[in-house]
Amino acid sequence: MIDLPTVIGHRGAAAYAPENTLASLACAAEMGCKWVEFDVHLTRDDVPVVIHDRNLKRTTGMDAMIDDIHSSQLTEIDAGSWLDPMWSGERIPTLAQALDACRVLGLMPNIEIKEEVSGRRAAARAVAETVRERWPADLPRPLVSSFSLRVLYHMRTLAAEIPLGLLMWQKVPRFWTLHARVLRCASIHVDRTLLSPSLVAKAKRHGRKLAVYVVNETPDADGFLAQGVDSMFSDKPDLLSNQGAAESTLEAASV
Repeated sequence: MIDLPTVIGHRGAAAYAPENTLASLACAAEMGCKWVEFDVHLTRDDVPVVIHDRNLKRTTGMDAMIDDIHSSQLTEIDAGSWLDPMWSGERIPTLAQALDACRVLGLMPNIEIKEEVSGRRAAARAVAETVRERWPADLPRPLVSSFSLRVLYHMRTLAAEIPLGLLMWQKVPRFWTLHARVLRCASIHVDRTLLSPSLVAKAKRHGRKLAVYVVNETPDADGFLAQGVDSMFSDKPDLLSNQGAAESTLEAASV
């Protein structure tokens, strides 16, 4: 079981600050987020770092693969100017730095290990070890999600205490309900186009939470909540921030 809020900041607050940076996490916290999602790849020296694309070009202008970069080079790479010059100097954070920031900002992390990560077992091990080293033992464990079943199975064997989320995109994987049960997934995260009454019912079976991505408009959010979705990943969490309050008011009024 895991308690997900109605809105989760996607890559921090990706519409307002450079995605997957400490600035984006801080922006999400300022907007009232309780949870944030961010992505993880491994560097050449197997350090887990927060970045979405394996290739750095889109968010840094540097045409190189993250798994060809040594972690010592991260301080030399600008990960903010691509969005706006005001963000010049933002860096690619390590997972350790992101977890430290979340702790200070009062955020719960959803760590997505990318499917195309170099070394899936190595990535699972690095994430598990970093969570154990940097996240306080008296707080609920961060949620780890992935499109890769292999990554999730490695996580389950390496860190039984960490809750898992199964991600889906483009199509519903075969036997996904079986995998979710064996993995003891706490949540199911789906592309909004995959949503159906059948999927909602199956996803929420056994108390699992259901989240959809990416939702940036209030009318869309209303529709998803009406269909039984528990949580929504959003680049614009401020636009949806009143959804949780509205839901609480409706629940209270119905008691």
